[in-house]
Amino acid sequence: MQVRKLLVIFLLCFVGCKSKNIQQNEKFDRIKWATKLDREYPYRDKMLTDLMTNYELHGIKKDSVLNLLGSPNRIDNDHLFYLVVQKYLPNTFFPLHTKTLVIKLTKDSTVEWRKIHE
Repeated sequence: MQVRKLLVIFLLCFVGCKSKNIQQNEKFDRIKWATKLDREYPYRDKMLTDLMTNYELHGIKKDSVLNLLGSPNRIDNDHLFYLVVQKYLPNTFFPLHTKTLVIKLTKDSTVEWRKIHE
């Protein structure tokens, strides 16, 4: 009887946690991706899985990337950097954790690879 109770509790916790994760992910939306409130992008982290899974970026031109994702937060050599999420130390401007989408372009301005940097 105890084993059954523990199994039911475990299953309820598992289902509850699983449904929470499903609600956190959203489909990619260009408008939401570009939305910035104060110094945060509130939707990017929720849409990142869909963007990385369902959008083929490899081989597309830089103009197409900019049309899809908008202007990057930073450009360094042939790399485009899109800030996804940045958590700060409480009551400061010092970043504690940063997640960035990095896109590497080839010499002819096509996407060579894209990675998440944390």
